[in-house]
Amino acid sequence: MDTIKNYVDSVFTNLPKTPEVLDQKNAMLNSMQNKYQQLKSEGKSEHEAISGAISAHGNIDDFTVSDIPVAPAEHLQNEVYLTPEQVDEYIDHRHHFAWAMATGVFLCIMGPASLFLGQYLTGYRNGQGGRTSELLDILTLVPLFIFIAAGVALFILYGMKEQQFELEEKRVQLDSTTYSRLKAEHKAFRPRLAVAVAIGVALCILAPVSMLLSVVLLGEDNGLSLVFLLSFIAIGVFLFIFYGIQDETYEKLLSIGEYAKDKAEKNKVVGIVAGVVFPLAAAIYLIAGFVYYAWGSAWIIFPIVGILFGIFATVYNGYVDLKKKK
Repeated sequence: MDTIKNYVDSVFTNLPKTPEVLDQKNAMLNSMQNKYQQLKSEGKSEHEAISGAISAHGNIDDFTVSDIPVAPAEHLQNEVYLTPEQVDEYIDHRHHFAWAMATGVFLCIMGPASLFLGQYLTGYRNGQGGRTSELLDILTLVPLFIFIAAGVALFILYGMKEQQFELEEKRVQLDSTTYSRLKAEHKAFRPRLAVAVAIGVALCILAPVSMLLSVVLLGEDNGLSLVFLLSFIAIGVFLFIFYGIQDETYEKLLSIGEYAKDKAEKNKVVGIVAGVVFPLAAAIYLIAGFVYYAWGSAWIIFPIVGILFGIFATVYNGYVDLKKKK
């Protein structure tokens, strides 16, 4: 029901608050709520009932709302018009894409964690008087490669599906009804995004705390400290990516936030730099681990690169804004 109310609010957001307009707003809201209750009583699902109510009583063609775009007669080369069916298909794909990207990164982070856990277990066996063969030591590398291979497979598989939509660097145009529906859904999604980001930040802050506690309780040389550190970070990053991509999907379709027209060029340059810097950081991490066995300390490259990249993006965007004002 909140989705329907948010939808109606978004439809009338820029209209004058006159008694006539408020009457029309209340009439639309009541009609849609009645249709929603009718569809629910017929056994329809929550999504089907909301979609049916919007389709039946959510026509806003009789209103003039300046911030709702309509499909142009002729599309520019960098613009694409999506039908409601195409929008639903894209949102469904992006939900799975968000899961795949978040899971892939999670697996790549947990790969080294599995290596440290294996080394800790073999070291514990030695400490208890048991013996570990060289083969067993080598087998501790197997989970690392399996995790990384699975993560890369998800990147490739869903990355190829992403390219099928051909929306990269294009501005999306929607009909007014679909635009208002997505705007309402985005408004309802934002609180979940805020909770996910808050939990993710808390986990990343607690990550070094968990490592320090394990050092204090289990000793300086225990491998579990890094397992705890990477596990907390992996879960936090998963939340950032999973919910961030879904929020990005709404911004892409609504042409707001980072996908607003005046930000397109800035995002293009920042995206190119990110596409070079972060894979390079990952390559340096793997080289340091495999060649110099610095798995326990080389991870520091990722927060350093993240901070430096954030500084670069902020400075570059500020420079572009300043240049446009001149």
